[in-house]
Amino acid sequence: MEKIVSLCRNYEFQRLYRRGKSAVRHTIVVYAFKNRSNDVRLGITAGKKVGNAVSRNRAKRRIRELFRTYKSDIKRGVDICIVARNAVKDVPYDKLVRDFKSAMDELSLWIEK
Repeated sequence: MEKIVSLCRNYEFQRLYRRGKSAVRHTIVVYAFKNRSNDVRLGITAGKKVGNAVSRNRAKRRIRELFRTYKSDIKRGVDICIVARNAVKDVPYDKLVRDFKSAMDELSLWIEK
C-alpha cells in the first residue's frame, strides 16, 4: 500500500487557500494548487463545526480512505486540501464519493484516459 504524502506546515495550507482553486460541495470543499514535486500531497482539515474530536477524526478517516482509493487516478504534481464540512458526518459514504468526484472534475484533477 502506497503511503499518502501529507501537507504539514501552516504556510502550505495558507498558500492553498490563497492561491489555489476551490470546489465547494455539500459535504466537502476541495482546494488544489500545483506543487514543484511529482507527488500528490494531501491535507485534511476538520474544524470544530464538524463536531467533537471523535466526529472530526471519523470525518478525516473517511476522507483519507476516499483519497487513498482514487489516488492513482489523480494528476501528479498537485497539492490538495480537503476541508470537511458539517454535513460530512451524516451522509452515507457513496454521497461523499459523488461529492469528491464532482469536485475533482470541476478542478480538472483527473488523469486523462
